[in-house]
Amino acid sequence: MGKSPRVRFAFRITDGPNAGLTVGRFIVWCHGNDTYIADGDVPSWKTSLHGEVAWRTAETKESNRSTDARLPEGVDRAPWKYAPPDFVGGHRRAFVIGVTRGALGRWTVPDRYETIQVRDRWDELTKANVWMSQPGTDIPDPPERVGPVLELTNGMRVWVGRGSEELEAIDPEPVPVSAIIEPQIPGVDDVTAPGILIRGVHLAPPDQE
Repeated sequence: MGKSPRVRFAFRITDGPNAGLTVGRFIVWCHGNDTYIADGDVPSWKTSLHGEVAWRTAETKESNRSTDARLPEGVDRAPWKYAPPDFVGGHRRAFVIGVTRGALGRWTVPDRYETIQVRDRWDELTKANVWMSQPGTDIPDPPERVGPVLELTNGMRVWVGRGSEELEAIDPEPVPVSAIIEPQIPGVDDVTAPGILIRGVHLAPPDQE
């Protein structure tokens, strides 16, 4: 039996002098009534949206049991837990991956990953919105949607769509040496859906260390 359909995508600048800068190798897939979100660049962590009861981002069992575990022994391997958002008009934004312009670097992404286009500007947050739609609800066609529509056992469908949000403009930053992921939790952060924010990591010049 083959694998269930998956949505694979990366964030990428496609036009201009910085075309090719990218970040992330995200995969979204479903099993039963559960939805999973993972980043191939951070294989020790996974977000699991279990039905309507247990939504969380956790260190994987394999990583947690290994000699290279990310969390100390005895610590809950799911430090970030979320309440499922409400449906509005048959849809809900279940999870959001937000990427700042400064997070994009010179990393390689396999061809099978679709592109979520990032505009080369410093006043915009680019988003991948993971949506859930109730049975019988219409789903937008591309270009907003990325990849195939997935289906849960209960008839709900899961799909990924591009979005953006205006930010206060900042001065351009150098290409990052790495990226950092910050969890975003409704009620704690100024967001309406759970998710993560990806920012670039830069090395300070020697005279600033």
